[in-house]
Amino acid sequence: MDTALSDPSAAARKTERLSVCVFCGARPGTSPEAARLAREAGATLGLHGHDLIYGSGGAGLMGEVARAARSAGSRVTGIAPRFLYELERADQADVDEMLVTEDMFDRKREMIRRSDAFIALPGGYGTLDEILEVVSLNYLGQSPKPLVLVDHDGIWAPLTALFDAIHAGGFTRRTTRAPFHLAGSAAEAVAFVEHHARSAADPVRVGA
Repeated sequence: MDTALSDPSAAARKTERLSVCVFCGARPGTSPEAARLAREAGATLGLHGHDLIYGSGGAGLMGEVARAARSAGSRVTGIAPRFLYELERADQADVDEMLVTEDMFDRKREMIRRSDAFIALPGGYGTLDEILEVVSLNYLGQSPKPLVLVDHDGIWAPLTALFDAIHAGGFTRRTTRAPFHLAGSAAEAVAFVEHHARSAADPVRVGA
């Protein structure tokens, strides 16, 4: 077994500073464990010396991950479309950099451009949209950056089942590697993106 994957602290010692985009909900969800997971994700990024890019909100899981990351030493960049920034300005988290984009499409473009990797926590329609954008780009070989879905309480199981059905139905190319990775915890997700960074010559993309 790769010691970096089994020991996240070992990975942190060997991996350069990464900008990791975390997709997650602007609402807290119904389970207190979701908030704990968001805090774990933010703290792990900070303790491992990585920076956070996220959707800029100060409420829900967004706020939890941002506050934990900043407290643990991350540089935090929030990216918000103008209409949400104007609507929720009083509810924005304390960040090191705030980027306001014209719309949701530009927001995703900036998130993808500025990030070295992506971690998806539980979330709503916006989180799902961001996941599908990165899955599509990875599948097409346009953004060879790792995407990790943290499958808290099986939240992404229906989505991965849908992906399996699409693949079984012949609507995707036969591949040897999925354009995303499933993890059981935030620590495992961070370890995976660190492992990928050390193996950048073997990008996460789908072959012919």
